[in-house]
Amino acid sequence: MLTRLGTFVVRFRLYIILFWILLLIPAFYASTHLHNVLQGEVTSAKGGEMYRQEALLNKEFPEQYLYNILIVLKSTQNKVEDPVYSQLIERYIKVAQSVKGAAPPVSFQQDPSMLSQDHRNTFVYIGLEARNYKDADVLALHLTEALRKVELPKGFEMRLTGGPLFGREITTVSAKDGFNTEKRILPIVGVVLIFAFGGLVAAGLPLLMGMMSTLLTLGILFILAHFLEITSLSQNIVSMLGLGVGIDYSLLMVNRFREELFDKGYGKEEAAIRTVESAGRTILYSGTVVSIGLIALLIPNVVFMHSLGLSGLLVVFVTILLGLTLLPAVLSLLGDRINTPRRLVRMAKEAWGQKRFWYQWARYIMSRPLFFGIVSIGMLVCLSLFTLEMKLWNTTIRIMPDSMETKQGFERLLDIDGKYKFAPIIVTFSTKDKSPIWLEKNLRDAYSFMQAVQNQEPIISMVGLVNTSQPLDAHLPLYNTIAGYGGIANMRFFQPAVSLPYISQDESQGALVMYHAFDGYGITESSADMNTIRDIREFRDQVATHFPNLEIMVGGMSAIPVEMQDAIYDNFPFIVIMTVIVTYLLTMFSFGSILLPLKAVFLNLLSVTATYGCMVLVFQKGFAAHILGIDVLPEALMVVSPLILFCIIFGLSMDYEIFLLNRIREEYDAGADTEEAIAIGMEKTGGIITSAGLIMILVFLGFAFARLIVIKEFGLGLAIAIFIDATIIRLMVVPALMKLFGRANWFLPKFLDIPILRKALKD
Repeated sequence: MLTRLGTFVVRFRLYIILFWILLLIPAFYASTHLHNVLQGEVTSAKGGEMYRQEALLNKEFPEQYLYNILIVLKSTQNKVEDPVYSQLIERYIKVAQSVKGAAPPVSFQQDPSMLSQDHRNTFVYIGLEARNYKDADVLALHLTEALRKVELPKGFEMRLTGGPLFGREITTVSAKDGFNTEKRILPIVGVVLIFAFGGLVAAGLPLLMGMMSTLLTLGILFILAHFLEITSLSQNIVSMLGLGVGIDYSLLMVNRFREELFDKGYGKEEAAIRTVESAGRTILYSGTVVSIGLIALLIPNVVFMHSLGLSGLLVVFVTILLGLTLLPAVLSLLGDRINTPRRLVRMAKEAWGQKRFWYQWARYIMSRPLFFGIVSIGMLVCLSLFTLEMKLWNTTIRIMPDSMETKQGFERLLDIDGKYKFAPIIVTFSTKDKSPIWLEKNLRDAYSFMQAVQNQEPIISMVGLVNTSQPLDAHLPLYNTIAGYGGIANMRFFQPAVSLPYISQDESQGALVMYHAFDGYGITESSADMNTIRDIREFRDQVATHFPNLEIMVGGMSAIPVEMQDAIYDNFPFIVIMTVIVTYLLTMFSFGSILLPLKAVFLNLLSVTATYGCMVLVFQKGFAAHILGIDVLPEALMVVSPLILFCIIFGLSMDYEIFLLNRIREEYDAGADTEEAIAIGMEKTGGIITSAGLIMILVFLGFAFARLIVIKEFGLGLAIAIFIDATIIRLMVVPALMKLFGRANWFLPKFLDIPILRKALKD
């Protein structure tokens, strides 16, 4: 199959090159406009209780605003009672009232808690009538443009914050971080490639392929983002994998082409076809293994994970497609011009031409395999032990970059008001018989439940359908009046101004918001919030029989980390087992061995746990954290990081294993004994794998200096994993263990040797 593909590509190379060039034009436009259609941090777990509750509030409670904008004002000279201050607030309110879709603003005049003690700081709350994130994002953008036109008097500061604005700013920051990282890293990568190949053309091709795979994938995401929820961090994943894997695979293809052209003496067209046959098979298999891990990210029913998994799959697919079509087409045209300028190539060969180094290194390791095997594996085990101390947390706005306006505004909010108001728990009640929630028997059940909850949990206050700080009898006059009118609809006919935002349109459901003693913006508070949510839900399930007519849901912002963590880690064991089994079977049939895949899977898992241990050292214990620009130490890892890193690392860690084992197997099949095959395989791949590993490390490490902590974790984690894989594992563990295994390396029971499958994988 690959032979036919290579022949087809060489035959129609000009058309193929033209096709990809034409695709770059719309891709460039789409990639530059991608940030306008991304959706910030889409962290909801679909199907979870909070997700269902949010859908209920959106549908049945039109006066409940799930999205909002807050205008945070600060004055160094004036108090809110001063005319200049009160007139400024009034101007903002009038602007908000003039924007369609903005709810009536609420200020300190309606809620005195929105005013600081010195009366110099305050904020205005504006609910958004949008029923979904996309509409809220558009409305928030329109509203903020209008609000920014209000002129600030001297001595005043204004900050805008709120969910949609935070999501949009995250998108902007992640896009800028990606662009700045590429700007810093690409020149360094170019220098490494020149040292690796010695030629400007040979060095430029992998760089070009990496940039093209990134650009084309971002263009595809632009289209998909109009139909799917794509998180802003997807563009960083695409940049990381696009540059890292794109350059990695192209490096292998170019190196093999030069070998076929100059060492074996084939013509440029035949060399390109043979490159597709050999190196093409390697990158196809490697990309498949990487994709297995990325597919696993689609298993948890979390939008954020789906978005990153899909983005990763797309960039790997595009990279493979470019490597099997565009790159060999270009190579078949270049021929020996791949070594332009030739003088530079000769200089590089004279400086780096000691190929026997890797052969001698392999022989040295194999001379003391037990020692090097124990030492290298022992190092990884020691690092892995720190994984036992791992803590998890969900990101909060307070760990975001100080330069973000939404963070600045939010921190001023906390100075103005009690911290409890910004991570409330929402409780909804639905009557199973569809009777009005305001009937006394339903109210008594709701009140009794909340009273029991308050006796067990650190609840500060509540507002809504019921309020346990007041006796039940204090609630009954209003609800008896509703009953006297025959329902809210009839009551509004006589009293149009009546507002009951905590009762649904069909009157069979009610809601309340309760504020608890933890704010959820630090590690301790976040864990306490999660425990509170879980405790209330567990208590509700235990006493459900006491409230037979009520369906009670517990959600709100505090439930996000709970449901994300449950959705992710309930599936984690299955994901690990599935990834390991599928990778093992694919590797076993490809290499015709039961022992080599077992070694590869074991070392991959060890590489992942050692990476986790290093992450704990940096992000929990603060080792070298200042070098990465971490001012506020999280003291834990992001709740999404371990699974995402596992899925990506497990696939990437197979890359160099595959490159090396392919060449070792080729030599073994050509008649070399196991030791000689290992030594020659390392000799032929040592330089290229070292260069590829260094490039990947540089690319990923560049993202470790991003401003967003989650990108720092991804970048550093991937860089550490590639370093471990390309040095400790590939240089010491693999040759040592293969020497110890001897002929057992190639053992495959006859009942597992399926000729058709083996031929299909080889072709």
